[in-house]
Amino acid sequence: MGKKALIVLLIVIPMLSGCVYVDKMVELLTPPPHYEWIKVINVEESFGWLDVINAEMAKTADYPIFIKNDTRYLHIYIHVDFSNPINPDFETLSQGNLNLTIIMPDGENVTKSYCTTGKLRSYDDYFYFTSPQVGEWKIT
Repeated sequence: MGKKALIVLLIVIPMLSGCVYVDKMVELLTPPPHYEWIKVINVEESFGWLDVINAEMAKTADYPIFIKNDTRYLHIYIHVDFSNPINPDFETLSQGNLNLTIIMPDGENVTKSYCTTGKLRSYDDYFYFTSPQVGEWKIT
């Protein structure tokens, strides 16, 4: 009688907790989610010598990014090379300022500034957002 009771228990217990097994089976049969990397912006901007003379009237560039539902990550990589706007061959005279703003759909923003005075003539920065807000982002 002990073996029969054990066999009955082995059959009845899984039937009583069927939801767990059904969920596991659905999980095993469902393919994993597919994610792809989409490069949104890859641009090169040139700034002239007038931008250096008058910082108040310096050139600005706006780049909108539209984030869709289910976007898992947003990576923003910035690479800037500063050069002499009059003659790029004179690297020792390279000067520049970068004022970067990332504006999120809710109006919150992230800002970074970089000035080449006494520093390297190139600037690299990396921004990483997990589960970014859906809507229009703007990089200025």
